[in-house]
Amino acid sequence: MSQLLNDTLSAWLLIESLSPGEVNFTAEDILSAEHFKNGAKQAQLQSFDEYFEIWNAERFIISEEKSETGELIFKFYRHCFRYNEINLKIQDIFDDYSEIHNPNGTHCYGYTFNTDKHGKVIVDSIHIPMIMSALKEIEKNKNANIEEKFNDSVEKFVQKVKEILADEPINEFKLKKMDKAYDEYFSVLNSKKDGLFGHYVAIEYVKDSDLPQPEFNSFFISDIEKARKSPNQTLIDYIEGVEESQRIEVDENKEMFDKFLHPSRLPDGRWPSQTEFRLSLMQQLAVNQITSGNERISSVNGPPGTGKTTLLKDIFAHLVVERGKELAKLNNPKDAFVKTKIHETDDKYVYLLKESIAKYKMVVASSNNGAVENISKDLPKIEEIIRNPEKCKFPKYEQNYANLAHELKDFAEIAEDLIGESAWGLFSGVFGKSTNINQVLSHMLKQDANDIGFAKLLQNENNRMSYNELMSEWQSHQCAFLEELRHVEMLKEESIRAYDVYKNCESFSKIEQVINSEKTSIEEQIYHLDNETLRDNKEIEDLGDRINYNTKQLETLNELIKSIKESNKGFINKLKAMFNSEEDESYKDHNKEKQQLLTQQLELEKCKKNKHEDLVSKLKEKEKLIKQLTKVQLQLDELNSQLQELEAYRIESKITIPEKDFWSDNNYDERQVTNLWTSDELQYRRAMLFLRAMILHKLLLIANNTTIYYAINDFKDRRKLIDANPDKVHNAWNVMHLIFPVVSTTFASFKSMYGGIPKDFIDYLFIDEAGQAIPQAAVGALYRSKKVVAVGDPIQIEPVVTLESHLIDNIRKNYHVPEYLVSKEASVQSVADNANQYGFWKSDATDSNQKTWIGIPLWVHRRCLKPMFTIANQIAYNNKMVLPSNITKVGKTGWYDVKGNAVQKQFVKEHGEKVVGLLADDWIEAIKEGKNEPSSFVISPFSAVQQQIKRMLKQQLPTRIDIERTKINQWVDKSIGTVHTFQGKEAQKVYFVIGTDNTQDGAVNWSCEKPNLLNVAVTRAKKEFYVIGDMQRIQMKPFYETIFKERNVK
Repeated sequence: MSQLLNDTLSAWLLIESLSPGEVNFTAEDILSAEHFKNGAKQAQLQSFDEYFEIWNAERFIISEEKSETGELIFKFYRHCFRYNEINLKIQDIFDDYSEIHNPNGTHCYGYTFNTDKHGKVIVDSIHIPMIMSALKEIEKNKNANIEEKFNDSVEKFVQKVKEILADEPINEFKLKKMDKAYDEYFSVLNSKKDGLFGHYVAIEYVKDSDLPQPEFNSFFISDIEKARKSPNQTLIDYIEGVEESQRIEVDENKEMFDKFLHPSRLPDGRWPSQTEFRLSLMQQLAVNQITSGNERISSVNGPPGTGKTTLLKDIFAHLVVERGKELAKLNNPKDAFVKTKIHETDDKYVYLLKESIAKYKMVVASSNNGAVENISKDLPKIEEIIRNPEKCKFPKYEQNYANLAHELKDFAEIAEDLIGESAWGLFSGVFGKSTNINQVLSHMLKQDANDIGFAKLLQNENNRMSYNELMSEWQSHQCAFLEELRHVEMLKEESIRAYDVYKNCESFSKIEQVINSEKTSIEEQIYHLDNETLRDNKEIEDLGDRINYNTKQLETLNELIKSIKESNKGFINKLKAMFNSEEDESYKDHNKEKQQLLTQQLELEKCKKNKHEDLVSKLKEKEKLIKQLTKVQLQLDELNSQLQELEAYRIESKITIPEKDFWSDNNYDERQVTNLWTSDELQYRRAMLFLRAMILHKLLLIANNTTIYYAINDFKDRRKLIDANPDKVHNAWNVMHLIFPVVSTTFASFKSMYGGIPKDFIDYLFIDEAGQAIPQAAVGALYRSKKVVAVGDPIQIEPVVTLESHLIDNIRKNYHVPEYLVSKEASVQSVADNANQYGFWKSDATDSNQKTWIGIPLWVHRRCLKPMFTIANQIAYNNKMVLPSNITKVGKTGWYDVKGNAVQKQFVKEHGEKVVGLLADDWIEAIKEGKNEPSSFVISPFSAVQQQIKRMLKQQLPTRIDIERTKINQWVDKSIGTVHTFQGKEAQKVYFVIGTDNTQDGAVNWSCEKPNLLNVAVTRAKKEFYVIGDMQRIQMKPFYETIFKERNVK
């Protein structure tokens, strides 16, 4: 094991160990009347500041009926306080005087223990959160060895408790001595000023078959410990990440587009959304990379409304189709199970699902309970597949989807019972906590004559058909699946041909550029030669003129010389010449000049000859270039002809092929919304293949109904079987994943849900809203998974980290762990991004020089109208997001300038009054339009603001509108909250209430330190977004400034 891996897991383990103990009950938790002898229901959480023997109190005596199957356990919570007291204590220790804007009001305890029905303390149930020791120790020594001191203090405290109790029931005196002993070793906090009692007791009914669960500081400790001893490769990859030199930026990277968008990488199946609704460019790239790659960690970064869940649905469909291919190989559906003995000495045989069929187990996990439940509940909804054909572009395709989905109608009834809405089939299940799983099991195993469960349904369906009929139906649907697969493969081959044609076209275009460049070069050479020949001809002409002139000059000189010679003939003339020196000199000068002219004449004739030869050479060169130009032009004509043919093919083809300027910088928006290398028919066939795979799944379950029944029962008894018969439990899980191709859970429930399940058991783990989860929350899930896909957005809500930053920094430094793994900002998303080879260097919203590596980005936003889209794009996404061109409507953004003084932390009464008036109008309008309620949210950065607005609305709205108070209260509870509670949700209209007055600028500055809070708030609004607050004071602050500038309602 690498040092980084060990140090990181150790640091995470300590951080989790330092989580406070939370009281698991609230004032709303009730034990029904049937539990008590007096026949009256009781609140499970009772204040216990005044001691009394609660186990002997008449109102808490168990009924005879319930005592036959279980007993009451009394859980004591001592030294209770609000979580915020921890933060205040740590701030005091580290001299940190910064304001806590949203105090954490979680109900925590100092220590806890259980007593039985006789008041005897169950010593093994004593639990003290490590943070209570840490607070005491770091107050003395900021670098104290927290773990070592904690273990020593717990040991001493428990020993003292044993001495105090002396194996006798507890009493008031002994309880006070226990509290005093606790105070000696651990920190004591209280929140009495916040209306919290110091001590509580919770009454819990425990069946004889169930042991009370031990207390843990955290849901993740035991999984982190297990992983530290024997990590799997997925967890190693997650923590160690990818070297920066190996990272490949995919955004606007044509090489990566060619690689991952090649039609051969397109999954054979897709989710049956409307055929015309295709994935965007980056969505399809992400799907193809995930489904065709071998990476253990993949991550997708999607801003709000960019289709992260849509992308996941296509991956789910792909994996169902891949398992469908395995089912299509079976001659008999019963061959899916292998008859075997778990141990050679066993008497009975068992039937285990083949690994080739079991290897498609899918789990969706998140820290956000709402997120995972929404996915599992949404996938089976009828509108996911069955729609009104006349409202769709391809009504025939829609009708065929509905016809195939009709084959799954029997299973749909079970899904409808589980989700409480109309369903198309049984596809996903909300698992996780035991109540969810028990609900699923009740629908699996119930035997009511008028309301049968899933197992009975399988039996009835099996009994309805003879063996031959079942085999005939199996073979018929196998053939239909294989025929559909053949259609998909043929259409993909057409897409591959189209891709090849396009690449040829692209290569031809490149060749054309080269040849055009060559043609231009030749034409330039000819042009230069023409200019040079013109100059040469002129020079030759000039030389000829000079030669002619010289010739005439020579003729004149020759005449002069001749005349001088003639004049000197005869004796008398010779005598004259002897005494006339002037004539003699003239003769010499003419001769000399003649010689000079002759020399010059020779030079000119030689120059003329050379120039002529040079001209002839250039004319030959020009003739050669003209031949080359003719050849090049012929090549260009041929290429143009081929390019015209290819362009005609592109225009006529039903496949989406890039146009010539597709990759140009100016075409960014259009490029992002385009899905390449597919056709409407291929879209349709891939969706049909998924539905046909689902029908094969259904028939397989019916054919093996008895085996499925026993596996469901094994699943029900999994906790009893896991130690003695782990193979049975593993098989039971395989069968549950066959019944529910997708199951969901929170990270907090992962360990209890998959208790005893080995590492690498889950084939595909999908982490939703990964940006909200602390990195260590996923350890148990990663440890049990082979391949992981994290989807989220780091520019939305960051993880809720309960530990104070000083403590986290100390832990990080002590273990020498990088900040990306241990910090208040670190999330499952950011760590998964760091482990993803493919991604994008995103510039920081406030400093473009600071860049962060994120996973594959999605850019096409389909939720909000402008200006909300524009605001989010500017403040958080460097204007990289794209709004499809068909979204032309414009929404509304405004700012209600409301001032006032804060009366409860950041709450300003005038803001609340404005909200009440606006929401009253929204309710009246909604009722007029025949709606049940308005689609409006009220969001604030501050918990005090939303609490007070809820209070005002519950008091005043019923007096303004004719709606029953209960309905309004329910609507208020789900529609008003802090930003953190609304990630993943949307409404037509959002009111963002800033709160604060002019003495609380620090709180406002906190709300806009980063774009995250405002980004989430703005992108909840599909059509209208309004700020309520002091405009003059806040309008120029970071990110608020953008809202102010973009508002279009004054």
